[in-house]
Amino acid sequence: MDELRIRPWHLDDADAMVRACQDPVRHRWSPELPWPYGREHAEGFIREHDGLHLAVFDEHDLVGSVALHSINEDAGTAEIGYWSAPWARGRRVTERAGRALLRWAFEEGLARIDWKARIGNHASRLTALRLGFTIIGTRPGDKKCPAQWVGALTETGLTPPGTDVASSVRRTARAFYAGHPVLEAGPVTLRKPEEKDILSVTQAFNDPEVVRWFAPPQPYHESHGRRYVTVRVNEWWDSGAEAVFAIVDHLDAYTGSIDLRVSDNDPAVGEVGYFVAPWARGRGYAVAATRAISRWGFEELGLQRIELRWEAGNELSGKVAAGAGFTTEGSLRQALKINGTRRDCWVASRLREEAV
Repeated sequence: MDELRIRPWHLDDADAMVRACQDPVRHRWSPELPWPYGREHAEGFIREHDGLHLAVFDEHDLVGSVALHSINEDAGTAEIGYWSAPWARGRRVTERAGRALLRWAFEEGLARIDWKARIGNHASRLTALRLGFTIIGTRPGDKKCPAQWVGALTETGLTPPGTDVASSVRRTARAFYAGHPVLEAGPVTLRKPEEKDILSVTQAFNDPEVVRWFAPPQPYHESHGRRYVTVRVNEWWDSGAEAVFAIVDHLDAYTGSIDLRVSDNDPAVGEVGYFVAPWARGRGYAVAATRAISRWGFEELGLQRIELRWEAGNELSGKVAAGAGFTTEGSLRQALKINGTRRDCWVASRLREEAV
């Protein structure tokens, strides 16, 4: 592995910094950076920055930066920040440099280092996990700052070089970091819900069968559908917790929704949920969509097990599970909670080795 040099910024580094800061990925996650980024911005930062900001070089070029800021010596705390140049990605530069900086910080007497990143920045989150940070929650966004993941690390949690996370965690992060995919599913296609779907979504969520089994707000207004399509779907995707797809027919008309949720407790386990709109039932769309999203979960997210749960009495969902290749394992008493009421359900699963 190539050696890294970590040192304070020099004015002679301004051109290299300008080059690195033309990267649209950096601006996506650090929108406070000036755009376009010029030499005057680089020189101003090098002269006037707060905290401990360090440049990271390999044998030939600038490859990134690591920093400690918000340093509180009395409390023994600080916050870490890092970025890598686009030409250095995939070499775990920020992790390697970050580990060296963290080791030094703890040796200097700091007790806790905090970390935060905009929700959706899965690359930064992977680096934090590899360094040993515990993701302790999320900070809601406001008009000035978007929602963020928040983590913390103490000296005993700092990992040794070469530490990695589970394959399913890496693959899920990479999949959700990328754009929403389109999945072909025989008679239907799975794609990201769009604004043109809002009226159909609203109509479907007012269907008596959907209300019976899923208990959406009633009456379900167009404003609910708009928030679902334009806000909530994006929030779930960015967090890496849930992938929501619209099920559309050959005319790209909305016929239902399907989602795959990643377990909070076990990142190798997912759970599928779905419904088909009343105007499209009886055509095998749910089976086709469930097969497609399960295949995506196994291949792209690295899941080992995918579950289906449906309320006792929902016989059609049981048929969908069987048709999609799931094995029914049994019933769980009062395992579903819908609108404050606990309900019995059936559970079925499909394993990675059973995927077709």
